[in-house]
Amino acid sequence: MPWLIFSVAVLSTAGLLVLGALAVRVYREVLLLSRELDGSARRLSRSAAALEFAAEPVARRAGQLVLNEPEPT
Repeated sequence: MPWLIFSVAVLSTAGLLVLGALAVRVYREVLLLSRELDGSARRLSRSAAALEFAAEPVARRAGQLVLNEPEPT
């Protein structure tokens, strides 16, 4: 009967070690994912700023066209 208690303790310890190793792997992957998401957010922000900068002259020109449009008679 003591071998049963010993085997249960060994299997429990092995299971906890496996769960710990998997938790470390998940943590590393989450860190990598968060870094990639941060980089993507920064690139998106830069792209949005560039688009806004490029769209400003177009919007001004469109506003001038609307203001200079002759009135319908």
